[in-house]
Amino acid sequence: MNRYYTVGIVEDEVIERQALRMIMEEKRPVLQVVFEAEDGNSALKMARQYQPDILIVDIQIPGCTGLELCQELRQEGYSGLIIISTSYSLFRYAYLAIKLNVLDYLLKPTGETQILSVLDRCILILEKNEQRKEKEQRLEEHMIRTRYEANRRLLQQMMDGNEQVFPRLKEMGFPENGQWQACWIVQAWSMAEKMDTKEVVEIYSSICQIFKQEFFVFVKLDADKILLFVQPKEKRDKFLLYTMLRCAIWSLKQLTGQKQFCYVSPISNSLEQMKTSGSQIPENLSLLPMISRDFICYTQMEQRPRAFSRDRYIFHMQKMIRFLKDNRIRYLENMFFSELQDYAQSEPQKFWEYLHIFFDAVVTVSDSRDLSFVMEKISSEGFIEDSKQQQEMIHQILIDCRTDEEESTDTSMDQILKIMREEYTSDLSQAEIAQRMGMTQTYFSRMFKNKTGKNFVSLLTEFRMNHAKELIAKEHDITISELAEKCGYTSKTYFCALFRKTVGLTVNEYRRRLENER
Repeated sequence: MNRYYTVGIVEDEVIERQALRMIMEEKRPVLQVVFEAEDGNSALKMARQYQPDILIVDIQIPGCTGLELCQELRQEGYSGLIIISTSYSLFRYAYLAIKLNVLDYLLKPTGETQILSVLDRCILILEKNEQRKEKEQRLEEHMIRTRYEANRRLLQQMMDGNEQVFPRLKEMGFPENGQWQACWIVQAWSMAEKMDTKEVVEIYSSICQIFKQEFFVFVKLDADKILLFVQPKEKRDKFLLYTMLRCAIWSLKQLTGQKQFCYVSPISNSLEQMKTSGSQIPENLSLLPMISRDFICYTQMEQRPRAFSRDRYIFHMQKMIRFLKDNRIRYLENMFFSELQDYAQSEPQKFWEYLHIFFDAVVTVSDSRDLSFVMEKISSEGFIEDSKQQQEMIHQILIDCRTDEEESTDTSMDQILKIMREEYTSDLSQAEIAQRMGMTQTYFSRMFKNKTGKNFVSLLTEFRMNHAKELIAKEHDITISELAEKCGYTSKTYFCALFRKTVGLTVNEYRRRLENER
């Protein structure tokens, strides 16, 4: 396999720890010890931090017993392989060991042969798990590609007003034709020249992730724009609907890293209206009037519901922006919540549009702000009557609007790049690192693009290709299969294609060029 497996050792005897480490370093280098602990309390902290693939635990350790440690970790969701080490008969611990899903045990004094046998069993299980995950990932990617192609065909039928779409939409749970609240969203963008199918599918999947909880969504990626057809999964007040769309569109813009025009069509009730609306999508979005400061545009503006006059909208917007820029966050939070409560009780349409203005102000001042969680909050039943939930959401949005935000973002970016530099030979993904950093994929993608000027896949590929060139220069006889594996790729065909696209030469052509330069 093309990766290492991590091991944690919990043992209070130094000699035992050293012996286990030495055996793994000399006999099983595929296993890397990431921490050693001599008591239960420190072991619990380090196991939480490192989440090792294998945990070797002595039952009799200071602080708490090894089994108590394992029990605590299992309750927290730890899924690694556990090996018990003990000087005592295992029978007295057998019931609890089985309950904790302990894989095996080492009976002290333990010989090297027994240790290697148990470790080999762990390696075999981990390799099988990895192979299973790779198969599941390939299957999932195939299903996403299939769904994406079906999306493209369905979108074209929508644009043509083809009634053959109705059976498919009915299966999905669409309302009857004539009762829709659908619209077109068109985000201008520039598809990278070297973007391969895998990257396109990843972007498609991320876009679906933004909308899928509250909307049916169909996506088509073209070279210069992203076309979306969206329909709420349940009937919504129009003011709420536009506020939900506002949050989703901002997440879309963060994902694509685009400060470009985004067109939102009027709400359509039927396929025929959607066909008409689709035919009115302009080629040049920049010619449309802007409704917000981050380039969201609408046509037929009278069809967009408005609770405030344009002058009042601008007044509220400028006031909030001023408070944000002056760092008067606490004052803004209290003022906005108080006014929002007044609208909730007497003018619900203004309630939703006031939220809309607030979101506009926040993203105008801080275009890295993550609003991906907001759509779920505001679309929940009874949100307009739930002042506590409103206050918590407002506080969550504003809590990080501080002058030290940039410093915090830089620190996070340093950690992300460190992970990529150290682990680029493993099966890294944007989703995995975002989860490890405690970020949503949308926020991660936007921050990454802002800080590096590249998307995640492009920079990861750059690291891997640079490593490949170094290996070719150092190891003259390295095979292409070995090269692909050491650079984090399971398919040598895909690696070769990517190497040629990135470097401009095949692997053998690059090897010959180096030989000629020597």
